Amino acid sequence: MNRMKKIMVTAVCAVLCVALASCSMVSVNEDKDRAQVVAEVNGTQITKGEVMDQVDMNLAVYGMTREQFAEQYGAEQFTAMKEDMLDQFVKGELLYQHAQADGLVEDTEEVRAEKRKGIEDTLASLKSGIEDTANADDTITDKDAYIEEQYAKYSELYGYKDIDKAVEDSIKTDAINAEVEKLNGEVSYSEEEAKAYYDELMETQKPAIEEDATAYTTYKNSGTVVYEPKGARYVKNLLIGLPDDVQSEIKTLRQNGDDEGADAKLQEELAKIKDSADAALARAKSGEDFDALIEELGTDTGMKSEPAKTKGYLVFPGSGMVEPFETASMALPSVGSISDLVPTDYGYHIIQYTSEGGGEVPFEDVKESITSKKLNEVQTAHQDETIEQWKSEESIKTYPDRLSTFA
Repeated sequence: MNRMKKIMVTAVCAVLCVALASCSMVSVNEDKDRAQVVAEVNGTQITKGEVMDQVDMNLAVYGMTREQFAEQYGAEQFTAMKEDMLDQFVKGELLYQHAQADGLVEDTEEVRAEKRKGIEDTLASLKSGIEDTANADDTITDKDAYIEEQYAKYSELYGYKDIDKAVEDSIKTDAINAEVEKLNGEVSYSEEEAKAYYDELMETQKPAIEEDATAYTTYKNSGTVVYEPKGARYVKNLLIGLPDDVQSEIKTLRQNGDDEGADAKLQEELAKIKDSADAALARAKSGEDFDALIEELGTDTGMKSEPAKTKGYLVFPGSGMVEPFETASMALPSVGSISDLVPTDYGYHIIQYTSEGGGEVPFEDVKESITSKKLNEVQTAHQDETIEQWKSEESIKTYPDRLSTFA
């Protein structure tokens, strides 16, 4: 019996030794795995750990792990994401090295001190916010542990776990941005080029929109529009809106085919805001500044940003606006007219006809947006071409297959 016990104890010890040895081996292998060189840029090495840490940081922004991403989007997409991140590291290192050669790296004691203070201030603000959350939540029993855990989590997420490294990274990022700005300054996009592009757009858009007004929406969603459907008009929307959760509930009911339930809920909720809507309409009809009313009372966020803030929404039959809004807008008799209350699933609309639309949009009206868009395209193309040239002329080695080991 004693001999049997001795054999069993010996066997258990052997299993434990194997298990501990295996754990140690995995740890060592993971460290070696992270240290694998996945790229060399003119002798500067980029490790797998660097690349995968950035992958993890990007995923954490969306609340995802590597496993969750691979499960949702597939292993091939995860591999493509890792390889794209590796390419970004190579490009970043190339830009940094050229920034060094161009004398664009600002690395002084004063710069480092300023950056360190900025990071420390950010971390102090982060910790203060976490402390406020902890103190306000009675369900958190061990507040100190919660604060420490959350602080560590977000410090790592934002890349501030190692302040010295964060300072180095910030200096490097500034240098990369300076080199990009240098490259951007090497190309331009003239007004003549913008006008030629405008004319090309007009040749395509005008006949298409004249044939089918709804083509306007397609062009608008894909870029600059230079022609508007004939008979279109600009209107501004003072929306006395339903609460967001109510709008979502009504939308869900309609998506589920329960229009009767949605209509009942809509009427119930509209009744709750009717007095506020009537008061807003009275003020609008009395001649108060419509833009000021939108700013004060309106809940349509689209009306508070350009270009709608200045011009309003372009409306025409088939414009894609909700039917009651579109119908009421087109029924307004003249510029300056204001509608009565127009109920929709969003709440009560008060609509003002602000200006006529339709026909060719003057070049001056779109010159800035065209120039900005096309200049950005030209600059991006120049950056890509320059980096590809550097890659062909300099010593660049990449080992993307090494990104597949372990993760």
